[in-house]
Amino acid sequence: MVSTWPQELQNGDAVVLLQAAGKRHPDLANVPLVIEYAKTDMGKKLVQGVINNFGATARPYVVTPGTPKTRIEILRKAFMDTMKDPEFAAELKKAKLDLNPLDGATLERNIRELFALDQSLIPKLSEILK
Repeated sequence: MVSTWPQELQNGDAVVLLQAAGKRHPDLANVPLVIEYAKTDMGKKLVQGVINNFGATARPYVVTPGTPKTRIEILRKAFMDTMKDPEFAAELKKAKLDLNPLDGATLERNIRELFALDQSLIPKLSEILK
């Protein structure tokens, strides 16, 4: 949003009401998370499973099954090191892009939780997504 609508956000023509994420964006510290409005345990589970876990996995980098764990760890470290690289950060800033990457362990946990979604939630999720 910052790179797409900077003027609108700055002058108040666009206002961020909610964050559909697992944690607050640093620039939106006062904007509530969707899960804070879930009134029931089912609602919280649906938000966690579908918005927080699935949404955060929208553009993953993946390797083939059977990739050695040592290689996976090397790739994960290289990726996160790149995300912290000052030159990379400068290029992002110059392009007015915001990046909030997940580390590999968090992404893996989110996917595991998504596939372990309580089966009793599926009918409600199907109803919501119609």
